[in-house]
Amino acid sequence: MPEPFRLYEPYELGRDGYPPAWHAVPLDVAPWGPGAFWTPGDGLKHVVRALAEHRCVRCQHPYRAGEAGPRGEWSQCDTGCRHGGPVRYSLGGQTDWTLYTGPDETVVGPADLLEAQWRILTVHHLDMNKANCRWWNLPALCQRCHLEIQGRVQMARIWPWEHSEWFRPYVAGYYADVYLGEELTRGEVDDRLEELLALERMA
Repeated sequence: MPEPFRLYEPYELGRDGYPPAWHAVPLDVAPWGPGAFWTPGDGLKHVVRALAEHRCVRCQHPYRAGEAGPRGEWSQCDTGCRHGGPVRYSLGGQTDWTLYTGPDETVVGPADLLEAQWRILTVHHLDMNKANCRWWNLPALCQRCHLEIQGRVQMARIWPWEHSEWFRPYVAGYYADVYLGEELTRGEVDDRLEELLALERMA
């Protein structure tokens, strides 16, 4: 059975530049059946979001398609969120909203209901290559984190400093591939995390 989380060849890509599995994993590839994680019709992008428990791995905002209104502009926060504005909140069960557009730091307050704007959950290709669907290249990121990371992170750039906590497993998987030529699972990377992160500092 071929591994769907892998680097796809050019001939395997669709007209949109993605492999067909991005949209729906073929029935003869995905592990269907009792105890399986995927369901028929799931694509890799859906599986990545599910593995992240439908949260942005960076700011931890929760998001499920269909639960945030027709356009997804506003979605409810919870105690796990680690982002700032823009958010809106209501107090005392009122239906009118107060808007907060403060800096990108955790919003804390007595709000009965807190919603963030435009934090739809997406999946980002860290190296910008749509054909590279290895797990370490595909973090689930909300729209805002996606755009920020896309503008700042270059996987091939030497980075001798500490990485953000959420990013460490992804970049360690990348280092295992680039420096050691090893394709490791997430569990294998977690077991060897410090060793793999040190590879960049020795380069």
